[in-house]
Amino acid sequence: MRYLSKIVFLNSAHIPYAEVKLDGNVHFIGTQGVGKSTLLRALLFFYNADKLKLGIPKEKKSFDAFYFPYGNSYIIYEVMRENGAYCVVAAKSQGRVFFRFVDAPFQRDWFIDGRNAVYAEWGRVREHIGPKIQTTAQVTSYEMYRDIIFGNNRKQEMIPFRKFAIVESAKYQNIPRTIQNVFLNSKLDADFI
Repeated sequence: MRYLSKIVFLNSAHIPYAEVKLDGNVHFIGTQGVGKSTLLRALLFFYNADKLKLGIPKEKKSFDAFYFPYGNSYIIYEVMRENGAYCVVAAKSQGRVFFRFVDAPFQRDWFIDGRNAVYAEWGRVREHIGPKIQTTAQVTSYEMYRDIIFGNNRKQEMIPFRKFAIVESAKYQNIPRTIQNVFLNSKLDADFI
């Protein structure tokens, strides 16, 4: 079974470093302003990759400005699968959030040096990941990202990404919308599902 098992914030959403394990039933409680909505929106972004449908009020900072304020801001999603974990790295380049897939479980020292500084250049991160671990090129299209994680991978150019799917479906469009409606506590009709 494949599932999202961990989320890591690096210089993201006012969080210098935090790992949140999601491997089981998770319940978020806490007083106002402790980060419940921040975490939920980052989780929802993993599934829907749509910055406009995260429930962020117009008077708040944009998704990019809040989650990726610096050149060394990252959100890393660790996904468990039958034969081990892989990571989805979200970062910002040239004003746009992109994704990279890394075929290994998250390791802190890929991103953080001995002085606890987070690397800003992808080349440094790639150097620490090492040549034996597959790392994809930037995935800048949110539609392509959704095709990868939801398994719409029959096209020739998608074959290298097949191992990163969490489900296998060419007609997955209702899956992220349903997850979005659950996360945002929206109306959810049985006909829609």
